[in-house]
Amino acid sequence: MSKKTAVLIIIILLLALAATAAVWMSGDKESESVQHSFTASVLENKKTSILVQPLEGEDELNSSDKILVRVPKDSAVLEDLSEFAVGSKVKITYGGAIMESHPAQINADKVELAE
Repeated sequence: MSKKTAVLIIIILLLALAATAAVWMSGDKESESVQHSFTASVLENKKTSILVQPLEGEDELNSSDKILVRVPKDSAVLEDLSEFAVGSKVKITYGGAIMESHPAQINADKVELAE
C-alpha cells in the first residue's frame, strides 16, 4: 500500500469518526430538550431544594422512591423553594436526566403547586 493510499484511508476513518461523534452528541441534546413532568408529595424542604416522593403511577417512581429537586437560576444560584410545605403536592417539570443516586436528583425547570 502506498503512502498516499494510507493517508487517504486515515483521513476517511477520521471523518467517519467525527461524523459519528457529532450524531451521538446531537442525540444527547435532543433528549435533554424533551420536557417531562410528574406530580409528587413534598417530604422535606431545605429552602433551595425539596425532597419529594413521586405519586403512584408516575414513571419517575420507577427510577427512585425519593427525588431531591433543585431549580437552578444560573450556574451559581438556586431558586428559593421554601413556599412548598411538607405534605403539599407539586408538579415538577424538567428537561434533563434523573441523576441516579439515593435519593435520585433532578435539576428542574419549574416547580409549582399541583391542582
